[in-house]
Amino acid sequence: MPVLTGIFYGYTKENYKKQKNSPSFISLTHAEMSMTNPTDRPNSTSKGKPVQSDPFKVKLICSFISFFSTMPAFVGKGFAWVFAVCSKVFNTRSYATSIKNLRICCPEKTEQEQKEIAFASLKHTGKLFFEVAKIWRKCQGERFIGMVYGEELVKGKLEKKQGVLFTGSHIGNWEVALYYLGSRFPFHCMYRPPRQQEMDEVINVGRCQNDTTMVKGDSRGVMHLINVLKSGEVAAVLSDQEPGRRAGVFVPFCGKEALTMTIVQRIQKKSDACLFQVAAIKKKNNLYDIHLIPIDIDIDATEEEYAREVNKQLEALIKKFPEQYQWSYKRFKTTECGGPNPYRK
Repeated sequence: MPVLTGIFYGYTKENYKKQKNSPSFISLTHAEMSMTNPTDRPNSTSKGKPVQSDPFKVKLICSFISFFSTMPAFVGKGFAWVFAVCSKVFNTRSYATSIKNLRICCPEKTEQEQKEIAFASLKHTGKLFFEVAKIWRKCQGERFIGMVYGEELVKGKLEKKQGVLFTGSHIGNWEVALYYLGSRFPFHCMYRPPRQQEMDEVINVGRCQNDTTMVKGDSRGVMHLINVLKSGEVAAVLSDQEPGRRAGVFVPFCGKEALTMTIVQRIQKKSDACLFQVAAIKKKNNLYDIHLIPIDIDIDATEEEYAREVNKQLEALIKKFPEQYQWSYKRFKTTECGGPNPYRK
């Protein structure tokens, strides 16, 4: 274990420093407010108290990533099954949240069907640990890519020097989707940094293996995306996460009012980019098909109309592949009129 720690952590720091000094790496200050969630600050709690980094914990996580990356597929399947079984038996927070979300979003499903979807979703999440480890540590993202649908449409827009803005949800394997975009196009992705600064390094090294630039979700990051889109490049914002109250509107998501970010519309409107949905959906052969789906929305629509249409596009894939969606995320935590948190007992 110490050997694996040394190898991976040394690789992380060395390569991150190289990327940090490169012209394509965007360094943003921690003091700036997040555009996707104005109450969040990188490396801080929601109350603004500093979070102390734990180097030992980070090294331990890096060791696990390195260890998982060496495991054969059957070990990953076994781990995923054990993870899902334990989540169900011990009624973990992930399992309980998944059940609550499925009751809210899929009331037409029977109780047994909801439990089956929750179990399948957590088993899928368990497999992601191994897949992401191989992508980040072994640079094996290409081995997970199957068929690609819609690539010619994207290339056609780029040939006309028009930027392409991707949005999406946490379905399938979003790391495969991000790897695909970075391996095919000059790609810029907005993200919310983790609270521990060293983990930010790990994420950047894992994702910046190809022509990918990660930018933090603050005002400078937003301006960076607008500028690269105006230059005819590719950018992405995953839009199924809950923003701060001032950065979103309440519109239906899978049948329930949910606080939905408006930053996608603002970026598209200021950059005049085309909007696409991206998703990497797993098939029976264990490969992920890449879906690049154009989204045609009136750019001058109201924030509510625009956000509602984006959610409808995301829902279409979620309803089709519910077992691959991350139901363990507390999507409806914030209510419109200060109502009770549905996840509290």
